[in-house]
Amino acid sequence: MKSARWLAVIAVTGLLFSPIRAAQAQEYPGSITQLKVASQETDFPIRTVYVWTPPVPTSQIQNLPVVYMLHGWPGSPKGIMAATIKELATEFKNGAKPFIAVYPDGNALTHIDSEWADSYDGKAMVETWLTQNVIQAVEGKNIRPKSNRAILGFSMGGYGAAIIGLHHPDLYSQVITLAGYFVTDDLTNAYGGFKDQPAKVAYQTPSHFLNYASQIRWFLGESPQDLTVLIHGQAAAWGAKLKSKKANYVISKAPGGHSYQFVSGQMKPITKWLTWGPFTGIPTDSASPSPSASN
Repeated sequence: MKSARWLAVIAVTGLLFSPIRAAQAQEYPGSITQLKVASQETDFPIRTVYVWTPPVPTSQIQNLPVVYMLHGWPGSPKGIMAATIKELATEFKNGAKPFIAVYPDGNALTHIDSEWADSYDGKAMVETWLTQNVIQAVEGKNIRPKSNRAILGFSMGGYGAAIIGLHHPDLYSQVITLAGYFVTDDLTNAYGGFKDQPAKVAYQTPSHFLNYASQIRWFLGESPQDLTVLIHGQAAAWGAKLKSKKANYVISKAPGGHSYQFVSGQMKPITKWLTWGPFTGIPTDSASPSPSASN
């Protein structure tokens, strides 16, 4: 399984490492803001976040929903930005409900395959940083209610979106996984191993939090051409588990394989699928206690 994932990484390296140069960034509609957000960890005490605000009247911005976009590994925020921003702008221009897109950097140093997790040794604290520090930094005085916040991820980011959504069902009303997986795949020992850290491994296993799944709407995107062993069939398998819990979900199949081309092609159905609640701009408490693992 792990060797297959490495082969998939090699196959799409050209797409995953396509940086956005300054000139390219200027071509994007709307605006991009770069934030430096503190993290409670050893590896990267300051992490980077890019915030894309679509071209809408200034008076509307404070009430826009927010979608947090998680990149894969190896990868960076700029890769998924390049795959999504222009497509989103086109859909918004054509009448889709606009939202602010947030692109955090989930890379790690000691455990380079971070899985968007808090590592067992505290050297990476990506989940805590994302759910606490980043939400506060991005949304500020206008903390959105759950009904106006979603989380999306590609590949490793798809896993991250799923497990973080399940850990924090009070924060995210909708989870979007694109070529994601719903099993643990800890390539660089972020969890410490089942023998030494069984509770941590259990905490990172999506099926252990299945009882929370019905609190979330799910969009499961997977390309029929994605033959990566870790990915192939995961949307259908997780969909079956969601069905057993009567959770709201859709499965979206489209060409593109395991690539950002596939991600780009999913922006139109995603913007049509997303649904948002009313928002008055009244500040709310963003604290999110994590549930305990349960079967």
